[in-house]
This record gives sequence, C-alpha cells and structure tokens, in this order.
Amino acid sequence: MLSRIHTILFDLDGTLTVPVIDFDGLRRRLSLPAGVSIVHALEDMDAPTRERAYEVVHEVELEAAGNATPAPGAVDLIRWLDVEGYATGIITRNNREAVDITLRALDVQFDVIITRECAPPKPAPDAVHEALRRLRRKPGDTLMVGDYQDDMLAGKNAGTMTCLVTNGESPSFEADIHVPWLSDLHKLLRKHK
Repeated sequence: MLSRIHTILFDLDGTLTVPVIDFDGLRRRLSLPAGVSIVHALEDMDAPTRERAYEVVHEVELEAAGNATPAPGAVDLIRWLDVEGYATGIITRNNREAVDITLRALDVQFDVIITRECAPPKPAPDAVHEALRRLRRKPGDTLMVGDYQDDMLAGKNAGTMTCLVTNGESPSFEADIHVPWLSDLHKLLRKHK
C-alpha cells in the first residue's frame, strides 16, 4: 500500500508542529460559539466583519508561527523524504506569511505550499487538487497526512490515501493509516520503500 506512494502532503499546525494556537480563546475573541469551525464561520460573515476577524486570525497565526516547534519526528521525516525523492507539500488553512515563518523555524522545505489564499479550506479537496496539479502528481500515488478529520476528508475527497497522526491521543477519525507520531509514519515508509 505505502510502496506506491511518491507524494506526501501534510497539514501544518498540530501535524508538523506542536499545536500552540488556543482555538477556544480565538473563538472567544471572534465571538464564535465553542467548537464551531473558525474558517467556515468567517466565510459566513458579512465582508466588513470578516475582514476584521481575519485581522485577528492573522495576528494569532503570526504569534503562533513565531513560537513554532517541530512535532516529534517531523524534521527527520521531512529531510528523509527529500533525500529519498518524494514530492512533498503543505496543505494548510494558515496564511502564507505565518507558514513561511514556521518553516524557517523548523528549517525544512517543501515542493509546494497551499494556504487559504490559494484554495477553499479543508475538508474541500481543492487545496489537495491544486498541490497535485502544481507537482504534476496523481491522487493515487499520494498520502495526505494530518491530525484532524478535515485533513482526512480533504485527502479522501481528492482520492488520496490518508494518514491520521494522533499525537499520542485516540481520536476516532477515519483514515487509511493511524500513527501515534510522525516517527511511526517514518518507520512505515522506510519499511515499504
């Protein structure tokens, strides 16, 4: 199954990085109900309210990027994928400026980065399709890696395999592969290379 994978797309926050954004606090700042999808709630706002809300989100994302630390095993995995010739990408709801700051802090690079400025947010498959278009790759040879249900749905909706990184917890999102940590995915990929 993994032996056919030549492209790996990653969610950023909570997958490649240790989560630092207090989403409940951000919802309170935006006057949103607990548990609601922030990105989807912003899309439902009138234009002036949405613009002000995105300023708050942007500020929070930049602050988080400045404090970014890699998730266990993330840097070793990304560097190994590069050496082994995999195409890699980031699929994130984050803004590009914050992504660039985060990737500099982690000292890693990717072949393609798709942010919310490029495509509709996950779980829509558009960002995955755009990444694959830019990479000239096919969904059947691709693994979407993330820590949340929307990451898995985006991958599934685009026709990729999916890998849920649980970060040592036990969420019940449907995925083709479940691993506690990125280091476990690294072991699986090496085994099936």
